[in-house]
Amino acid sequence: MANPRQRRKSRSSSHKAVHHSRRAKQLLKKQPPIRGPKALQEAWDKTKTVRQNYEALGLVHSLNPTLSGGIEVPIGTDSSASASTSTATSVSAVSAQPERSGTPSRNGKEKGAAGGVPKGRGRIVRDENGNIVDVQLAEDEDEMGVVEEDEALIEEKAWKEAPRADAGRWVKIGAEETHRPTGVVKVLEELSSSGTRPIRHSSSSEVGYLQRLVNKHGMDVEAMARDRKLNVDQRTAGELARAIKKAGGFEKLVGG
Repeated sequence: MANPRQRRKSRSSSHKAVHHSRRAKQLLKKQPPIRGPKALQEAWDKTKTVRQNYEALGLVHSLNPTLSGGIEVPIGTDSSASASTSTATSVSAVSAQPERSGTPSRNGKEKGAAGGVPKGRGRIVRDENGNIVDVQLAEDEDEMGVVEEDEALIEEKAWKEAPRADAGRWVKIGAEETHRPTGVVKVLEELSSSGTRPIRHSSSSEVGYLQRLVNKHGMDVEAMARDRKLNVDQRTAGELARAIKKAGGFEKLVGG
C-alpha cells in the first residue's frame, strides 16, 4: 500500500514532476569561472569537455597514452573511417610479410608443422604402426632472431607508410604543426616566460609558531623537531628549516 502523502500528491493538480534538465542548467550556471589568463578564458568553449578544449587549443591533456575510462573521439573525425583505415593498414602489413619456406629437420624433411613446438622441447612423429618416423625440434635461436628482425622491419615499414593521422589518437594531438592553432599557445608561453615568481609569505600564526621554537631552542632544528609541547604539528627538522627560511631566517624570528 502506498504512502497516503504520495497518493495525495499523485491526485493533486498542482504537483509537477521535477525537471532534471532544468536543475542541470542551474548547476551549470553555478559552476565557477575558469581561473586563468584572459586569452584562455576567451578561447575556452563551455560546450566541450576539458580534453576536447585542450585538443582544440593545440595542447596535450595528458602524457599518459593509456588513460582509464577510454578515449574520446576527436572532433571532426569519423570513427568508422579511422577503423577501416587502420584495418586496411594492418592487412597490407601482413600481406607484405615474405613467405618463409620450411626448414629441414633432423631427418632432412620440412618441419613446417613444428611451429608450435616450445623452445627446448621436441615432438615425436609416429606412423600408423607406432614406429618413430621423425623428430621435430623447435627453431634455433638464430632462426628466431631472423624472424623477429623481419617482423620489426615490417612494422617499421608499415609505420612509415601509414599516414600521420592514422597513428594513435594520443599521438596525433597537437602533432601536426601546420594545423595547430598556436595563437593561444604563444600567448601562454609569453606569459609563462615573462612572469616573475611570486614571493611567498608566512602567515602570522606560523610566524608565532616558529618564534616560540626559536626562542627556546635557538638554531637547533633537531631539538625543535623533538619538542613535543611546542612542535604540536610534529614537523620534521627539514620542514622546520624550510619554514624558518620562508619566514625570513633566524635573525627575523629571534626576539619576536
